[in-house]
Amino acid sequence: MYIIVTSKPEEYTAEPGTGISAVETWNYLFYGRVRSVFTIGEVTAEDARVKIVDADDPGCVNWVPAKFFGDFDDLAAARAELEDLTRFGAIDARLERVA
Repeated sequence: MYIIVTSKPEEYTAEPGTGISAVETWNYLFYGRVRSVFTIGEVTAEDARVKIVDADDPGCVNWVPAKFFGDFDDLAAARAELEDLTRFGAIDARLERVA
């Protein structure tokens, strides 16, 4: 099973945590500015969790169970979801792979 973890620069970071292996990371650029960072992670344990850290207060950390994230059967399905999320007609929005 795969999940998509989303970070919002200057708001919060979300990282694959216990029981999740990062597979790919993508920047979402809207008119040339990074608006979100998407990480596709493979869930490797039933008790998998995502680490979410507040940008204004790094001491504010939440560990959210992976079951609360949409899941995908394979990497291709997760990639297709990212494409759907970032396609809006003629506006300047694109994905850029970073890892």
